[in-house]
Amino acid sequence: MIAYQYNHAGYWIGTTEADPSPLEPGKYLVPARCTLTEPPHEFPDGKWPRWNGASWDLVNVPAVVKPSIMERLKAALKALAG
Repeated sequence: MIAYQYNHAGYWIGTTEADPSPLEPGKYLVPARCTLTEPPHEFPDGKWPRWNGASWDLVNVPAVVKPSIMERLKAALKALAG
């Protein structure tokens, strides 16, 4: 059975397989941070499915601010210097 994965913030990240339970016929072992509830197939630009613990919401895509390569290099060199 397909399980739908979400990250620590609840944003959908993909699918995986839920294995059948060896102790309970007809039941599945759902991996951590997964649900058997399918996310929406289509959603508008700027929106992304987010699991709220009971269903999928379409929320604004969060702005991700990544440090530049120079900032990361400076931080790494500083860490190496002690």
